[in-house]
Amino acid sequence: MKRQYKILIGIILLLAAVSGGFALSGNLIHHRIRILYSLDQKQNDQAIIDLIDRAQDYVYFAIYTFTKDNIAEALIRAKQRGLEVRGIADRGQSAEDFQQPIIQKLIAAGISVQTQTHPDGIMHIKAVVTDQGYAAGSYNWTSSATTVNDEILEVGTDKYLRDQYLRVIRQVLAANEGGSAVVSGEQVVTDGGLKTYSYTEASSHIGETALIEGKVVEVFTSSSNTTFFDYCSNYKSCPFSAVIFSSAKNKFGDLKQYQGRVITIKGKLQSYQGRAEIVLTTPDQIVK
Repeated sequence: MKRQYKILIGIILLLAAVSGGFALSGNLIHHRIRILYSLDQKQNDQAIIDLIDRAQDYVYFAIYTFTKDNIAEALIRAKQRGLEVRGIADRGQSAEDFQQPIIQKLIAAGISVQTQTHPDGIMHIKAVVTDQGYAAGSYNWTSSATTVNDEILEVGTDKYLRDQYLRVIRQVLAANEGGSAVVSGEQVVTDGGLKTYSYTEASSHIGETALIEGKVVEVFTSSSNTTFFDYCSNYKSCPFSAVIFSSAKNKFGDLKQYQGRVITIKGKLQSYQGRAEIVLTTPDQIVK
């Protein structure tokens, strides 16, 4: 009887130890993670800034919409401290007037900002990871997301979770290497003094504002409602394309009318995935 009693006591103690271990583990995780609801304090931006300011080695970010200047300043401070600072933003959002000032400010400070290179879909992640922690959720880095919208932001220092976010953002950055976030705004240029090049020559004139002439083989609209003027039957090997983002399409009317036609467009040539392109934001960029 005594023997059975000792075994029972041993089992009870073992169960207590195991449950205590789980409780301790859960308590530690609890203290490493915070879930912030935007309208409680209306300061989700400060949680992002605090995380960036505590970083000592690197800051990687992926963000869909970015207009908060104070977060941009925190990223610039991290760069000035000698940290590696890299990020990716959505290509369509980065072409918008409301986001371009932030993107240009980061690039001017020496911060690498990429965009997605795939023609379909958007870059919809909203996360930042540093050597000290991570923050991710539905929260865009905007004033409305900070003080008006219902948003969730998870902020944590748990190493396992941090490493998972780090792996994903590094994967996204590597997969979209070469996608440039440098997109000019609406281009107010006249035809006078501009040189005309064939679309086959466009890649030799990156950075130049010019007239590009060629036959539009196909007018293609992706699932994200971005329209491309393709000048070759295989767009992947074509040296040039023109792009109209969804936000500007209502200015143009029927874009299919240009398919099969030789047209001349004007604008600043930029590099995208190793090929030349012009972003069309106003109809007067299509000269003829």
